[in-house]
Amino acid sequence: MAQLIPTIVDKFFKDISPLGGGVLYSLVLLVVLGLQEMALFLRLLFGFLLTGMVVVLIRSVYFKDRPQRREYHSWMEKIIASSFPSWHTARAVFLALTFMTLGGVYLKVVLGFIALLVGYSRIHLRRHDYWDVLGGMVLGMVTFFLGSFFF
Repeated sequence: MAQLIPTIVDKFFKDISPLGGGVLYSLVLLVVLGLQEMALFLRLLFGFLLTGMVVVLIRSVYFKDRPQRREYHSWMEKIIASSFPSWHTARAVFLALTFMTLGGVYLKVVLGFIALLVGYSRIHLRRHDYWDVLGGMVLGMVTFFLGSFFF
């Protein structure tokens, strides 16, 4: 029984982490495009591209090892091996904030909780530390507010 609980917790956080991943974000983009919600699509695309560009720029000039260090031999591998900021967290926060504007209180609470879970999952899975996740949260929020200004 003592082994079962940590296994279940690890599985839970492995399942939560992709909610900030590029695959889900791409699916959301495709669904929004399919619904012909062009303003929302452009805002989501802006968020995806801006967070990605900022993450690559920061990781290009500031390398920080992940809690579980990764080897790298090329520039792209170095970007992936670098830890700061968490792009998963930035995407999750941006998506949550964007969709919070479309719903009521319950949706806001659920989306906020999911974004926090994604951030914590990155720490639990030893992909990032608290500073990386905090940096991703700030990046997601700043991108949301910039998107609000332009879209």
